[in-house]
Amino acid sequence: KGLYLDVSRALHDPGESFPFTHREQIPPQDISGEKVTFDDPVVFEGRFCMSGNDLTLEGMMTATAHSRCCNCLEPATVNLKVPFHEVFSRLDRYQDTSKDDDSDRQVFAGSQVDLEHLALTLAVLELPIRMLCRTDCQGYLTMTEAQRAGRDSVQNPFSVLQQLIKNDQDDQEV
Repeated sequence: KGLYLDVSRALHDPGESFPFTHREQIPPQDISGEKVTFDDPVVFEGRFCMSGNDLTLEGMMTATAHSRCCNCLEPATVNLKVPFHEVFSRLDRYQDTSKDDDSDRQVFAGSQVDLEHLALTLAVLELPIRMLCRTDCQGYLTMTEAQRAGRDSVQNPFSVLQQLIKNDQDDQEV
């Protein structure tokens, strides 16, 4: 399972803010049919503070994501820098969570907080809709027709269907 952030100092000194650096891992993700990988580690830097049963974490998460350019299919990299402000509620060992109405509430038990889900959520939400190898990549638009044909026959599983449609149209013209 994931790596845990030790918040025992905040439990012993409620109201006091403590600096932290935490390293986390995000497994490869399938996002809209594209595989996205993240460099290890994803880094959280910030402060945490306990107030009542609530632990507040705030700071910056940095990560590097890799996928394919949506224009040319070459490797693309995006550096992410995401500010965060999150509140985790502490559960005591006698608390019944089966009838908890707030399923989106982030919780922790004991003195350690699992940040794996938070890392994944922050990173995926910060990814651009279209990853590019470079900001000015024209990719497919600048290829010659021969390059497109060669690329389509290798990359596009539907290129065979395109050829059948073209052949059918040619047959109808005769």
